Amino acid sequence: MEAIKVSVVVPVYNVDEFLDNTLSDITGQTLREIEIICVDDGSTDNSCKIIEEWMEKDSRIQLIRQKNQYAGVARNNGLKQAHGKYVIFWDADDLFEHNALEVMYAQAEQENSDICICEARKYDNAKEKYIPSDAYLKEDLLPGKQTFNKFDVPDYIFNLTNNVPWNKLYLREFITKNNLEYQAIKQANDTYFTIMALFLAERITYVKDVLIAYRVNNDESLSGKASDTVFCAYDSWLYAKEHIEKYPDFNLVRFSFLNRALSGFYHALNIQTTFESYEKLYRKIVEEGFHEFGLDECTEENIYAVWMYKDMQKMYETEPADFLVQKSITRRVNNENNNVRRKILREKNAALRENVKELKEDKKALQSDRKKLQEEKKKLQKEIDNIKQSKAYRLGNKLLWLPRKVVKRG
Repeated sequence: MEAIKVSVVVPVYNVDEFLDNTLSDITGQTLREIEIICVDDGSTDNSCKIIEEWMEKDSRIQLIRQKNQYAGVARNNGLKQAHGKYVIFWDADDLFEHNALEVMYAQAEQENSDICICEARKYDNAKEKYIPSDAYLKEDLLPGKQTFNKFDVPDYIFNLTNNVPWNKLYLREFITKNNLEYQAIKQANDTYFTIMALFLAERITYVKDVLIAYRVNNDESLSGKASDTVFCAYDSWLYAKEHIEKYPDFNLVRFSFLNRALSGFYHALNIQTTFESYEKLYRKIVEEGFHEFGLDECTEENIYAVWMYKDMQKMYETEPADFLVQKSITRRVNNENNNVRRKILREKNAALRENVKELKEDKKALQSDRKKLQEEKKKLQKEIDNIKQSKAYRLGNKLLWLPRKVVKRG
């Protein structure tokens, strides 16, 4: 049996709508030396049946069953069964380019890396279209080298990517050596794992290829049910903080961590689906979170985005309902401004396209005129050649020989 290059761990929970497509993407990878470890988290739909049907077609697929303990535990259990040199944690409802594993594996091997990060985009499940995104690999924050670690980018080590597990290929030995595990919580179980991995990795590399599409506007996803787990995201950041700050090197990356945590707080607020849960999380962050994380001691220079600092100050002074209204108005105004900008750009593009069209027509006319001139030139040259070959021309040439000689000597 060939050595397994990559173990693909897939937590599965009630995703029968998307599972066929996902398993097709994974089994169709151009990198063939892989194992596919599906960990069913107590599904109540046809997910297990679909996996078993695929197992009959592809011997690289295996199925592990567990009681419903959420994706973090599923990933941990899948990792325990993994044999590949590298491991990646893919979700069961996302979309993957056919060469994703081959590209990331080749890059990781070339750079001898602990982690390889790839670029990704979103897929709007409701509108059935792809959406570009710079959230998964911020190229402007990358250092000027292909392989790096926290000492190369201490201010941005946690900000150049986000906490999703599925756009990162890990050296399995690196994970086991550092005893990295996903948290056993319903949501945001990947915060601690990703933060610690980025902090501890000695060699991180990346590929700019867009290899994965994250499905959004899926009401059945955990992010679509954030209000069922109000404090999960906050608790995950607190858990990560309590572990990472024990390391002497933490001060080196402190502001990167604080900015990433603050961004995480805002994201957790934004995805709440009820005002009751929004208010609970809002008060938790204001009354405990900012102080617990030391964010209340940060100056504007310490916070990378101006709006993040200003929102933090506003939250101290504003009730949740009023803040939510203000943010809603700001978003609406920004959307209107963006719509105006898009309209102006569309008009400019239309004018440019019209100019290009006119230039092409002018070019075509010039080419036509040039062709006619070349044809006229050929015609005239032919007439000249015919004249030179005529008897009259040759006789005239001889008669004029003596006068020309006299003129030349004179």
